[in-house]
Amino acid sequence: MTSRQLTVTSRQLEYILAIAEQGNITQAAQKLYISQPSLSSVLAHVEDIAGAKLFDRSLSPMPLTYAGELYVQMAQKIFAVTEEFRRQVDDIRNELTGRLNIGCGPYRSPLIIPAILPVLVKLHPGVQYKVTEDSSSVLEEQLLTGVLDVIFSVGKLKNPAVTCTALVKEEMLLLSPKDMRLPFPCQPNSKNAHCIDLQKAGQLPFVLMKQGHQLRVIIDRIFADAGYIPNIILETSSWETCLRMVEAGIALTILPNARSDVIGIYEERIHKYRLKGDYYQHIFLCYRKNAYFSKVMTEFIKIALSVFSENDGHSRETPTEREELKK
Repeated sequence: MTSRQLTVTSRQLEYILAIAEQGNITQAAQKLYISQPSLSSVLAHVEDIAGAKLFDRSLSPMPLTYAGELYVQMAQKIFAVTEEFRRQVDDIRNELTGRLNIGCGPYRSPLIIPAILPVLVKLHPGVQYKVTEDSSSVLEEQLLTGVLDVIFSVGKLKNPAVTCTALVKEEMLLLSPKDMRLPFPCQPNSKNAHCIDLQKAGQLPFVLMKQGHQLRVIIDRIFADAGYIPNIILETSSWETCLRMVEAGIALTILPNARSDVIGIYEERIHKYRLKGDYYQHIFLCYRKNAYFSKVMTEFIKIALSVFSENDGHSRETPTEREELKK
């Protein structure tokens, strides 16, 4: 067996991860600000060192081979260990610097990230932040492998290796156009009564989030509990599409009362109704139990809890979680 140099640089690891993320060498090269031939040369070099092909180039986007999957897992672990070492050194030097990797769903990110990061950036300008927006399953996997330090999850993760702290509790509301006549016996925006009986909605048109979204699971449960089969005229992946359809007077929808920056901009043209029963969407702040809690990480969690506690009044933090944050 001929000897082969088995070492690779951190830059080469970064390049392979970029190709895996993009599924395309040209797009990865653009993201990395290098030429496509240079990146192809790096890939060929790494594959020669590994002794195996890492990508199936016959398909587009290029999937990882089995060897490629192992390589990416190894690269992620190396970066996670390196990052944890750097954080511990920063803490030894008593400096609030470094980088924090945050994960959030694409529909939640515009609500959550701008509410937290400006506060932290003003207090600690030396910290760098990277936000990954992806599906809940991808974010959970990257949290567990150490690629992400903290993620925001719709619903509590069941993995025992993860701690989830309740951040926001959002009531589900029925939204209707202001000029649509509804057969409901109460005034909209009532704070004291759960007043909507969906059985009386008849065949009123609904536009709803698509099947597969966590939000749709809650919506379907609302309908099932009421024994009501909705007249769905449109399913979409966008909150804004739902709201604009209501604003246009076309249909009703059900969405969480997620901060005024989403629903509030349409409030002059829609009615909000509370539903009969207790239906909420819960947002959790999740992190690994065995993770090293750097000062940056601890500060981020404290600010996140503080911001949403002040703005929404629904944050929850158990005594156990408080003790965990102090460690």
